[in-house]
Amino acid sequence: MLSQQRQSGPQQEEPRPEGVAEVVKGVAKDFSLVIDGSEPALALPQVMPPAPKSSQSWRLLLISLLSCGAASGAAFGAFLWLINLPPTTNCENSASVTTDRAQLFCAQTAASSGELTDVLAALDLVGGWTGDHPLHREVQPLVEQWSWVALKAAEQELRTNGSMAKAQSLVSHIPVESPVFATAQETMQTWQSEWDQGEAIMATAQTALQKQDWGTASKQVLALADLNNSHWRVEQVAALTRQIRQERQARELLAEAVATAVPGGSDRLGSALRTASKIDEDTYARQQAQPYLDRWSDLLLKLGQDKWYASDLDAAIALGRSAALNPNRAKVAQELIWVSQARQMAQQSLTTWRTAPDQLVTLYRAMLLANRLPADSPYYAQAQSSVATWRTHLSELTRLQTAQAVGQVRDIDAIKVAIAQAAKVPMGHPRRVQAQTLVAHWRQEVERLEDRPYLVKAHELAKAKTFEGLQAAIQTANAIALPRALRGEAQSWVYIWTSELQVMEDRPLLNRARSLAAQGNLSQAIAEASGIRPGRTLYDEAKAAIAGWQWEIAAAERARLRALQEEAARKAAIADPVAPDPESET
Repeated sequence: MLSQQRQSGPQQEEPRPEGVAEVVKGVAKDFSLVIDGSEPALALPQVMPPAPKSSQSWRLLLISLLSCGAASGAAFGAFLWLINLPPTTNCENSASVTTDRAQLFCAQTAASSGELTDVLAALDLVGGWTGDHPLHREVQPLVEQWSWVALKAAEQELRTNGSMAKAQSLVSHIPVESPVFATAQETMQTWQSEWDQGEAIMATAQTALQKQDWGTASKQVLALADLNNSHWRVEQVAALTRQIRQERQARELLAEAVATAVPGGSDRLGSALRTASKIDEDTYARQQAQPYLDRWSDLLLKLGQDKWYASDLDAAIALGRSAALNPNRAKVAQELIWVSQARQMAQQSLTTWRTAPDQLVTLYRAMLLANRLPADSPYYAQAQSSVATWRTHLSELTRLQTAQAVGQVRDIDAIKVAIAQAAKVPMGHPRRVQAQTLVAHWRQEVERLEDRPYLVKAHELAKAKTFEGLQAAIQTANAIALPRALRGEAQSWVYIWTSELQVMEDRPLLNRARSLAAQGNLSQAIAEASGIRPGRTLYDEAKAAIAGWQWEIAAAERARLRALQEEAARKAAIADPVAPDPESET
């Protein structure tokens, strides 16, 4: 029966791979030998259960073998993967990078960032591995990829920034072992050839611009446009065109500035500097303009110093600002401005006869500003001389401020103390005039405090508006002597009260005169009003009344004479009624 299974088994087997079939045949052969050579005790019984079909056992065996093979393959693959794992390397620490595998790992890690510097670092790290290196075949695709990155970066650098040195530096990172090395070297030779042509063209253009040969310079623009490299064909064409335009404009500005400065004078020199300062500093015209700028600036600075000595500080500052338009003289011009502004501040502290806290602050600021001038400044000596003078101002300014604080108290004794304090400022001191002005002011204030009671009493006496009261008020006010501070105010009130007194004396006389005039006694009215003497308060009013009355008397006299004439004519007409006609007699 086993022989029948062996004979019939292979007819029902599914096709198997050749290696597996050999293994199966060997196992089956060994198994049959064991059965055939067995002892009778091991013989199968006469009645046996039906055996499974041979195809099922072969299928199970095949599945088992395939499972074992797959497991073995997986185990072998896992083993290879484990032994090829990259080492646990800290690429930041060079001491831990001890194997080529670690270097490759660090190179790949760095290049994966995509940053150009990291890619170049990766090339430098593993690009030098030669063909006999164990990892050469594995690293070559990476080196090629990174080399293309370096070459493209060099091309971009040359096109964008026009830096051949930078481009060469980038290409130098491509190793000799790289497949891109030959292409990179050939490309560099092409770039260098065109670069030399471009530099020669630009040199010719620069020489032409210096000579103001605009035609030759313009031809170089066309020559650059014929080059293949975009740096020369695009960027440098635009740059040279712009430079030609700037140079021509600069030459026009320089000619205008020179023509403006020829007549001389601070205004014209300042205007010439403003015009020349518009010239671009990168032009050749600016180089030729610089001697003019220096000469004009020096003239303005000399004029500014003269204005400083003449105390025309606003003009000195304006001249310094004009000279500062020249960068070569900006430092000296700023020093002139500082020393002039410092003197202005110091003068502001002396502009008023009263002292104030801000005067002290202003004077300190002036000293600080003047001390900013370095020892090599042409204005250092005059600045230090001014500072020394201002220090003497400060020595007595505090004394005057103290005296003024005391003098603000409206008390005679306090003011006298302030006068004594201010009087201590010695003669010849810069604050002497200010001190004497304060002393004079305080002395007048003392006189006002002393004489004010007399004037108040006079007002009280005059308030009653009586003859005796006004006389007493005038007498009291006249007690304030001529040199005293309230003398003027007192005399003003004396004049007012005298006028009121005269009105009280002369008003009855004028009223009587008007009463007589109303009664028709004009002559008596005139005689009565004439008693008001010139210089008295009612004199003008009396004089006007007298003039009116005199006019009335004259008018009455004229009317009387006219009436007499009319009467005489009437009587004559009655005596000779018919008068002869001269024409009839003829």
